[in-house]
Amino acid sequence: MAIKSKLIMAGALYAFSLAANAVPVTYLAADDAATSLANMTNSTAAAANFLAVTGPLNVVDFESPLPGNITITGGTTTNNSGCGALCGFNTTSSGAFFRYVGGGAVTFSFTNPVDAFGFYVNGLQTNLVPQQTIVYTDGSNVTQTINMPSSINGGAAFVGFIDYGQLISSVTFNATNDILAFDDLRFGRSANDPSNPNSVPEPTIIALLGLGLAGIGVARRKKVV
Repeated sequence: MAIKSKLIMAGALYAFSLAANAVPVTYLAADDAATSLANMTNSTAAAANFLAVTGPLNVVDFESPLPGNITITGGTTTNNSGCGALCGFNTTSSGAFFRYVGGGAVTFSFTNPVDAFGFYVNGLQTNLVPQQTIVYTDGSNVTQTINMPSSINGGAAFVGFIDYGQLISSVTFNATNDILAFDDLRFGRSANDPSNPNSVPEPTIIALLGLGLAGIGVARRKKVV
């Protein structure tokens, strides 16, 4: 019976390990020919779904200087892309500024590691440029790559991801040779982060814990009998 108990415990621990090292959950939607936030119905829906899961996160809207907990390398903060909505625009309600990027890569570095990150990006012409990607390394030194949709023609998108419990210190967006803009960044620890004292465990994790503990209890009762 001792062997059975150990096997059940090992199974429960393995299940937890799988949950902790799962691939990121992505929230990605696009709107072709979008020229303002009002045209970004798919993108705003994806952003709402993302925030409903993450809970409150840090916000960067470029209407004021960057907070001390994030550094952005690449691009410039402006209120005029120089070529209209095709090259990017503001998405902050009653705002004007955004981060303009004339191709290349942009890296977002965090003072405190995060497991959730999202932003609006617009002025996209992914149908005309090489594959755009979002790349980061999680706390276990595994590099994750998220591909942008390859068929956006002069539009906008929301891109967000959650990699529960990981310690992500930076995220890089490879814009290739596209001219575009970022706005309304969200970053931080998700509400379901296992290391967050205020977190709410995922239902699947609760179920796994219950099964593991129940199995151990049964094995112990049989051993006593």
